[in-house]
Amino acid sequence: MTEPVAYIRRTSGGTYISLTPISDKYGDKTDKTLPLYTAEQLHHMKWFVRSKEPETEDGDEHYLFLSGSNLDDLDYLEFDYAKVFGTKEEAELWKNPLTEAVQLPVEEE
Repeated sequence: MTEPVAYIRRTSGGTYISLTPISDKYGDKTDKTLPLYTAEQLHHMKWFVRSKEPETEDGDEHYLFLSGSNLDDLDYLEFDYAKVFGTKEEAELWKNPLTEAVQLPVEEE
């Protein structure tokens, strides 16, 4: 796990946020210091190119994602076959007026 971006501590005197761990110098065992993380730290995130508007099929809505490994086999399919990009800039090179670059959580490999 990565380092927290900050720490939060709630006490009877108020709530405190700090960039470093908050000490328990007063010995109040009811106080709890909790680490704070960003969404990117908690979820493994990747970049994709998908349709701006969801497609509707049999009443279900779903987005189409750019898939394929080279220019010869590019297509727009469901998420399971989506082409993954390492950066936003790389994904934006592949978008067109009907698509957008999006960052989505994925399961770690």
